[in-house]
This record gives sequence, C-alpha cells and structure tokens, in this order.
Amino acid sequence: MAECRDQALLLRRIPYGETSLICHVLTAHQGRIALMARGARRRSSPFLASLAPLHELRLQWRPGRRGMGTLIECERGSPLLPEDRLYEGLELCALGCDLFREGDPHGYAELHHALHLLARGARAPARLAAVWHLLSTSGWVGHLSSCWMCGREMDEHETMYWQPGHLICHDCGRGRPVDPVQRRRLALACEQAGDGAHAPLHLWRDMIADILTAHGLRRRASLFGWGREVS
Repeated sequence: MAECRDQALLLRRIPYGETSLICHVLTAHQGRIALMARGARRRSSPFLASLAPLHELRLQWRPGRRGMGTLIECERGSPLLPEDRLYEGLELCALGCDLFREGDPHGYAELHHALHLLARGARAPARLAAVWHLLSTSGWVGHLSSCWMCGREMDEHETMYWQPGHLICHDCGRGRPVDPVQRRRLALACEQAGDGAHAPLHLWRDMIADILTAHGLRRRASLFGWGREVS
C-alpha cells in the first residue's frame, strides 16, 4: 500500500514487546490512527527523541492491510506549550483519548486549538476553556445561550439552571441557578481564555466535572481535580 504523510499530535505511547511502541496519534487529514513504531525504545532509534507529546509532529507511515500501520519516519517540530503548562497539556491529550476514537475523521484541529488556548491564557481560566472547547467540539456540551434539553433560545436576562450534565431553562426543571451575568462571563471566558478574571471558575469546574461524570469518566473528573470528590 502507498505510504502516507501528515501532521500529527501524539496522544499516547504504549510499550509493545521488548523494544517497540504502539502510538495513538491524531492526524490532520485522517483523524485518529494507531501506528507501530518498531524498535522505538532502543537507544539508537531515531524515534526515541522524536516521538514526543505536545509537539507538532510530521509523520510518514505505511498503512496496515487491517488496522494498525507501521511508522517509518517522525520529524519533531517546536513545542506547543511552555514548560510550566506541560502537565495540563498531558491532561488534554488524555481527554482526547477518551473523546476521539480510532477511525474518527476529526480531533487534530480540536486538540490543537485547545492547546493554543491553554498556552495563551491565564492558567486557571485557560485550562478550563481548553477542556470546554474539547467537550463542545465533541458535542458533549451545548451553547450557553440555549436550553440543552428543549433547545429553546434563552433571553439574555433569563436565569438558567444547572443540573448534573445539563444547562436547562425553568420549563425543563430546576437546579443550581446560573444567572445572566454568570452566563455572559462564562461565554466570554470560553471565547477568550486570557480574559477569565471575572468568570465563575468554581461553577465552571463543577460543570466540567459533572459532564465528565455523566459520560462515564468519573475517574477523569477526579484526576482533573475539579468539582466534587468522586468515590
């Protein structure tokens, strides 16, 4: 089969055998794929230093007849995050593993933009905005100006309510009140991660933790350190 080339982001590396790695990557044009990097854990392997997370990668691989392909070449570009944001960046990659499955045609642009948000904003709001972007582009959250249950467009002066995993109007139920000022500040913080000084960060953290829990990622919500304790 013809060889492929593409830009990529590394999601995770899994040791295979004594010297190899199975790499899960998000590519710009083919979505998420799995590649075998043979001998990548040998000291003499060119893959040892180049297969790095949180860097722009340029890959060349040979597709498999069924499933996993074989990595042929990897060129590492510049880092996407400063050193003090690497841990949060790895969290985003781990979330990307949950959101984007093998064979999905998307994910690269979404994760790339999330890392950009994380890199350019104040730490706490930028971290939340980056995760919210991934959840939003994956269809796990709705727009902050409409009810997530009935779809009604909300007046900018109406109070909405947060139930675990859903932002709803008063016709669909009650929960934790989210007043219009909070909604406007959340919307602004989502769009401009660096302008989150007045965003209701505790509410935002709890919303994200609730969404992750509602989709079966209770451990992920706990590891992110947001919201309530998860047993």
